Amino acid sequence: MLFVTEKPVDNRIKIIGIEEKSLEEMGPFSGWTRQQAADLLHAFDPEHSPAVIAFDINFVGQRDEAGDRALAEAASVFPHVTLASYINYGTRVEQSDSGEYQINTMYVEDLELPYEALRNVTSHGFTNAVQDVDNYVRRSVLVESVGDAQSEGEYNFAWTIYREYRESMGEQSSVIPRMTENGVYGFDYTAEPGMYEVYSYVDVAEGRCDPRVFQDSIVLVGAYAQGMMDQYMVPIARGTVMNGVEVQANHVDALLNRRTFVDIDIRIQALAAVLITGFFVWLVSHNSFLVNTVGGVILETGIVLVARTLYNAGYYWKCLLPFVFVLLVFLVRVAMGYLTERVRKHKILSVFRTYMAPQVVDELGKSGNYEIELGGRDRQIAVLFVDIRGFTAMSEGLSPEKIVAILNRYLGMVTEAVFKNGGTLDKFIGDAVMAVYNAPLDVEDYACKAVQTGLDIVAAVDGVNVELRKEFGIEIACGVGVHSGRAVVGNIGCSYRMDYTAIGDTVNVAERLESVAKGGQVLISRDLYEQVQDRYNAVFVGSQSLKGRQEGMDVFLVEGRNGTGTSGKNT
Repeated sequence: MLFVTEKPVDNRIKIIGIEEKSLEEMGPFSGWTRQQAADLLHAFDPEHSPAVIAFDINFVGQRDEAGDRALAEAASVFPHVTLASYINYGTRVEQSDSGEYQINTMYVEDLELPYEALRNVTSHGFTNAVQDVDNYVRRSVLVESVGDAQSEGEYNFAWTIYREYRESMGEQSSVIPRMTENGVYGFDYTAEPGMYEVYSYVDVAEGRCDPRVFQDSIVLVGAYAQGMMDQYMVPIARGTVMNGVEVQANHVDALLNRRTFVDIDIRIQALAAVLITGFFVWLVSHNSFLVNTVGGVILETGIVLVARTLYNAGYYWKCLLPFVFVLLVFLVRVAMGYLTERVRKHKILSVFRTYMAPQVVDELGKSGNYEIELGGRDRQIAVLFVDIRGFTAMSEGLSPEKIVAILNRYLGMVTEAVFKNGGTLDKFIGDAVMAVYNAPLDVEDYACKAVQTGLDIVAAVDGVNVELRKEFGIEIACGVGVHSGRAVVGNIGCSYRMDYTAIGDTVNVAERLESVAKGGQVLISRDLYEQVQDRYNAVFVGSQSLKGRQEGMDVFLVEGRNGTGTSGKNT
């Protein structure tokens, strides 16, 4: 698709095809004699003769004397008649100049030429097709050595036609295409099958065509019927086949218009692929996804443009290799970025699950807003503090193992209450717990949920005490303080150690409220009371002088939901 594009055919090239119509009127081709070829030549007007008449047909060996003589005589009238020869290749072991033995699979065993009388009045070139590993015909060998070293060798059919044409036009010098050391070169196809002017063999031979249409043209005569077994796969007609005579027409067209090419040295191509791929690997390793995408598109476009420019200049670069490598590097980078992001997300969410309610973590994962970075945002939140009353004195008579067991039971209960109400567990401070609401994500009705957490905690203490009395012979009582206001919420610390928390006066007030709360009490500020008074019963207990504040603060004791009565007990 990149290199082989259809172009206007050279109108100097015309084809006379042995097609179904000719076979129907003249009989099977196997029954033809050389007389039919002589009749075709007689149909041309010597005064308006073609520049070259080329038969893509083998006239090897003598058949019937009259027909052979007739064809030789008819060919002698025209100065530039080119016939097909055929090389029989074999395999043999050869010794190189360095003394090493190697197998030559293209050893020329013999050359099949037109019979001598015809050969003396015509030129000839071999028609063997050079097929690539995919069986497509893209290249040709200019000349093959035949016989002793002193012989000129046998040139290919298309080149012989091209040379004869230039001589007929009075141009003695021929431009030899670039080729490898083995004489191999590629040619660019011009058109798909059926695009050249094709005339019926029988119509021309029987004079139904005006011979003047062939004046100064290159006329190729060859098989054009399906059953004649002269068809090849070509790059310009993928999925279909092209008749051999059309392949020769495209080959001649490429020579006339200098559209031949030679493969760039494989070592240079490999080096180019490594350098291009290496550069793109470096690019994607040091830049953002947007830069990588734009850079990749520019690089891929550049590869295509350079390859096409080189091809037009006669050099074939197999750019598919670096093109695919760049694409693979990009896809791998995208995949790695995706996997890295998934791992990062999983890691972050795993951290969040240790201090957030599961439903909040799930919502966080859905939103994709899970950046971990230093700094915070100013938010409206509710803060809850809870602590065990008299825990220090109580723990003096207990072993460390019992203290840890009691704390774990108590902290598990508090954590369950926080998560149940959509809170974020900020931190454990000994036997104290800090929780925030409405951070990091918005939580609907967060003020009420913070208050409800406090009520759930003091209510759950009775159940915990049943277990503690049974196991350790002790009871605990918790005091809760809750306040609502603005605070800075985010990751506080340094790049290698940070903590997600809230800071500000709101946090300080909540902590002070908890410090004055007695066991079983949930104390809240006036600000929070005004937010939840339609849902919860709370009584004013006075203005408390809180540590760190010059002015007193109105404090309310939450008794329970409206209509539920007291939820805790004073101790």
